[in-house]
Amino acid sequence: MAMFRAPKAAKAPKTPKQRRRRKIVWIVVGSLLVILIAFRIALPYILLRFVNKELQTIPGYTGHVDDIDVALIRGAYTIKMIKLDKTGGKIPVPFFSAETIDLSVEWKALFHRRIVGKIIVQHPIINFAKGPTQETSQTEIPTQSWTAVVGKLMPLKINRFEILDGEVHYRDYASDPKVNIYATDIHILATNLSNALKQTVVLPSTVEATCNGIYGGHASLHMKLDALDSIPTFEAKAELLDMDVAKLNDFLSAYGKFDVKQGSLSIYTEAAAKDHKLTGYAKPIIKDLRVVNWKEDKSHPLKLAWEAMIGAVNWVVKNKGKDQLATRIEFTGDLRDPNISTWYIIGQVLRNGFIQALYPALENSVNINSVNEVKITNGKVEKKSKKEVRKEEKKKAKEEKKKKKDAKKGDDSGQKG
Repeated sequence: MAMFRAPKAAKAPKTPKQRRRRKIVWIVVGSLLVILIAFRIALPYILLRFVNKELQTIPGYTGHVDDIDVALIRGAYTIKMIKLDKTGGKIPVPFFSAETIDLSVEWKALFHRRIVGKIIVQHPIINFAKGPTQETSQTEIPTQSWTAVVGKLMPLKINRFEILDGEVHYRDYASDPKVNIYATDIHILATNLSNALKQTVVLPSTVEATCNGIYGGHASLHMKLDALDSIPTFEAKAELLDMDVAKLNDFLSAYGKFDVKQGSLSIYTEAAAKDHKLTGYAKPIIKDLRVVNWKEDKSHPLKLAWEAMIGAVNWVVKNKGKDQLATRIEFTGDLRDPNISTWYIIGQVLRNGFIQALYPALENSVNINSVNEVKITNGKVEKKSKKEVRKEEKKKAKEEKKKKKDAKKGDDSGQKG
């Protein structure tokens, strides 16, 4: 028996009003798509004009960017071939340049319910230059102006900052011989700068840095800090190991008027700062130093005599058992006026030369609590005596004990009530 199927009802024809409404919807959607596509195509050019305009606002410098790429999917844009030159045109190298600067959202921070940014700088080069005039010198970083520009280029708070394959040069085009000392293969990684991890410790941010291209030596930095505090608050340890001093002969000849035949330099330093106070030490150690180079300098008798005198001074202050020249420079003070005495440095050199050799390693003796040992009285910076430190520690311990006692009384009275 065949099943009976009711015939489908014919669709009512659309009225002119419905057709017009549908047409308007498609026109609006199409227009929006065209606008979005046009905006996406124009966005790199808009950003390029904006970035180049902002780079002109740094006093004494002019900047330029070649190109900008935009990646909307990952919330990022990349600045390509940026240069920052000192105005006046009397320095042949830019103050700052980089192959790329990538500014993007740090997606990992979203797991901590924070929207923050990260910056990755590929192959940046900083050129410090010294000349006879201000126009031919660039020895300071325009920190405030540069920070303001970065703040405009990155609308989010920066939580992660990384430098890959960086270089730093110190040049003197007016010296004889010309000087160009440098460090290459620099890697810097700063994390949790805006405390996206919501850590409750005093120093929630970290900075790790290494440098493998420094005249046969190796340098490293380990730092903890509170990047959100307007007052510098940090503790840091850094070391430079086994740099070949003979490769610095242009620098030594230009400023010290002597050459080195052989020798290695290591520097160890620790520092900490908080509450406008700074404390720390630096410990340079020179090993196997040989100053006089008879083969190269025999035609320059005055230079040879000066090198011989330098070598004699090195022999007097050098520790004969370890064939090393070393000192320990302590510094304490406020960040505007570090208190380092020249006579103290000389005294430490002599003390090391005649009494003991400094053990070549970090002492791990400086941390954020070391700043408590510094006092500033009428603008004079001094280190507190052990008696003063013990007295303050006892006073603080009594105050803490009293606070705990008062808190306990409050809890007890609350329970009775």
